[in-house]
Amino acid sequence: MNANGQVKLTTKQVAQLNQALSAAGFKPELVVDDKPGFVVGYVEEMAEHPDSDHLHILKVLVDNDEHLQIVCGAPNIAAGQTVVIAKVGAMMPNGAIIWPGKLRGKDSFGMVCSARELGLPNAPQKRGILELPVSEYQVGQPFDFKQAASLFAK
Repeated sequence: MNANGQVKLTTKQVAQLNQALSAAGFKPELVVDDKPGFVVGYVEEMAEHPDSDHLHILKVLVDNDEHLQIVCGAPNIAAGQTVVIAKVGAMMPNGAIIWPGKLRGKDSFGMVCSARELGLPNAPQKRGILELPVSEYQVGQPFDFKQAASLFAK
């Protein structure tokens, strides 16, 4: 169990759970998801949402050839920023799960995160995404919570 209360299972543990489910008469469907839920992304494009005065539609690069459309309402979001992306399926430190959805009719496949939402120590308690220093973070890499803890060290 990690500091956020999340439990990461190994392939062997998932196989044991599936075997127990099968023995109990259930169809085993558990799979190991070892892909990172939080990654470093780069906001390539930003457009104003046509049905909102504060939402933006982003095209975010999250890996070499993987882009996500994300609707974001942060006041400080801009094209050209390196940011933390919570991908669909990620569990936020507060326990919320990121699901695909629509915001005012526009598809959104993740969330751009603030330091506060990430639960980083000494994070500013205000609205706005966390912009990462380009020199320390590469697009597509898993977001390292321990490394990021030093961003707001006192």
